[in-house]
Amino acid sequence: MAESIDDSLPLIEEKDLEKFSLTLDQFNSVIPETVTKYYMQQSALQTDDERCVKLMSLSVQKFMSEIINGCFQLQKLREKSNNRPVTNTQPTVIEAKPENTDQAIHTVEAKKPTPSTNNTLKLNDLTDVLEEFDINVKKTYYYT
Repeated sequence: MAESIDDSLPLIEEKDLEKFSLTLDQFNSVIPETVTKYYMQQSALQTDDERCVKLMSLSVQKFMSEIINGCFQLQKLREKSNNRPVTNTQPTVIEAKPENTDQAIHTVEAKKPTPSTNNTLKLNDLTDVLEEFDINVKKTYYYT
């Protein structure tokens, strides 16, 4: 059992540490290990232990997914608060077959709204979410 600094409380059980190590070995990160190693070296973190690199990749992946999920939730809230549907409601023209073939009767039928699947990451949403993590993003004067 690993002991804490003051030797009074155990930090983690040995079997839990081994179980975590096995699950970490099976983990495949979205972020390549070479990218993680590069940025670790840029930050003056050097290690030969592959588990540390995988653990760093896992934590970066989790951090990024929380940011992206937060931006997506903000975008959905803004869509609802604007009270404008993001749908394609262009009417379609349907030709009715008339009894007399000399006349063509056109009827306009409203198309059912289809929800838009285009989600755009906006800097305003990203700035708001990153502020929750105490990261400040400022636009340059050119873009304000």
